[in-house]
Amino acid sequence: MFQSFRLLIAAGLASAILLVCSPAKAGSSESPGDSLRQLDERVLALGYRLAVAGRELCEARQWHPGFAVHDLSQYAGSVRENLATLGLLDGPGVLALVPGGPAAAAGLLRDDVLLAADGQPLPRAPQGVENSFAPTERIIEALEQAFSDGHARLAVRRRGIDRQIDVPAALGCATRFQVVPSTRLNAYADGRYVQLTSAIAAFAADDDELAALIAHELAHNILRHRVRLNEAGIDRGLLQQFGRNARLTRETEREADRFSVYLLARAGFDSRAAIRFWARRAPPGALLFAGTHPRRRDRIAAVEAEAAEVERLRRAGQDIRPVWTPAHLN
Repeated sequence: MFQSFRLLIAAGLASAILLVCSPAKAGSSESPGDSLRQLDERVLALGYRLAVAGRELCEARQWHPGFAVHDLSQYAGSVRENLATLGLLDGPGVLALVPGGPAAAAGLLRDDVLLAADGQPLPRAPQGVENSFAPTERIIEALEQAFSDGHARLAVRRRGIDRQIDVPAALGCATRFQVVPSTRLNAYADGRYVQLTSAIAAFAADDDELAALIAHELAHNILRHRVRLNEAGIDRGLLQQFGRNARLTRETEREADRFSVYLLARAGFDSRAAIRFWARRAPPGALLFAGTHPRRRDRIAAVEAEAAEVERLRRAGQDIRPVWTPAHLN
């Protein structure tokens, strides 16, 4: 699902940040923050795996250390007060880690407070700033700059003790992965970010289905669909549902469906997982398929065809990559 979106929340380094908490389930001992953090970590891990395994299919690449950050300036109210006790008054913290990823293997831990990268203090939010994305964006940019050569030396504070940790990174497709708290079933890509709502991430039955959603949006970014649609003068309002606007948008959706199969296969996921996701009945009122998307049966047929091609390539011992090139939008 490819749409433009306005960044209302902060994205962590190669992952997502959740700014608001939904109510906990009755009888659950798990806090809302814990469940959302687990979802962050799950999307982070799957996105990292897809981006790194698919790097040979990407022109734009970046180094992924495999952790997500958050900063106190993103929060307000009781959430802000609770996080302040974790040390976020001293600087941004580690929100999530890719299990077995570079940062985790180097010894970085959840809730480590990040003070500096390669000897440069990380940006700090002005005093009193609340519920703002801008300070976290500056922190992410500083960290990405530090990791631009494939590794960084991080100064961290852990339970009041300062230490230095050398963290490597893995080369992958240049995309940040993001989760948005929302009851809507939706996913987006804007060329730099992949964004999933918490509802659609939870609706995925397993990691393969969730990876299929992420791979579809990642494919949009790799294939520069937003840029191509902008260059074609596509209207992103109500008129996108009609005529040439809808036809060209559907073409990008077809390409993303087809390309995502190769991303999934290269990362070791079920290349047909999207079919299982589409086959399940969505909750009432869910908007999984807009008018700008191909019909479900056509999408299924396209994925089946590419999955069969992937199997042929595997049997032949050939590299798993599409032999077709994106269509020219006109």
